[in-house]
Amino acid sequence: GAAALGLGKIGGAAVARAQARTAADAAALAGAADGEQAARAMASANGARLVAYAEEGNDTQVAVVLGRARASARARRESGRRWSSSAPGALAARRSDGLAPAMLAALARAEQLLGRPVPISSGYRSPGEQASLWARRASNPYPVAPPGTSMHELGLAVDVPLSFVPTLVTIAPEVGLCHPYPDTDPVHFEVCGHR
Repeated sequence: GAAALGLGKIGGAAVARAQARTAADAAALAGAADGEQAARAMASANGARLVAYAEEGNDTQVAVVLGRARASARARRESGRRWSSSAPGALAARRSDGLAPAMLAALARAEQLLGRPVPISSGYRSPGEQASLWARRASNPYPVAPPGTSMHELGLAVDVPLSFVPTLVTIAPEVGLCHPYPDTDPVHFEVCGHR
């Protein structure tokens, strides 16, 4: 009883820290692209409050508070680009259109930690795309959510190649990604805390 309660609190704190880190990453990226107001708006959109903002040259440093968790992040704007992670060109090299800011921030942080792009086999899906996938679900090797219920439709989920799953699993908690169906849908990752 007490041990389970303690483990639950530890797990909850880890998720809160990951969500704060995701909010900080998103705010830093928005700030590097469009300044302090954009950073503040992005932090708020991710449930956090911007508590520090500084620009030095092309670097933007932010700190956010989300509940009891505090996190900071830095992003760099490069000439000719809105912003960049430490893996230059990573977001442009994958299917990121339609992904929510929280997912983009989690992927950018993952790329920073891994030093390479996160390959995406499926990202945002329109309701029509989800309906089409649902209609063909019998031929899909993984479960398909009914239209209107998929986190892909909100831009909060991505599927990665099966060969990349072990790599992403190792850092997913640190970047705010959950792996909710490791046995039945191992390629699927979501932004934590949005279900």
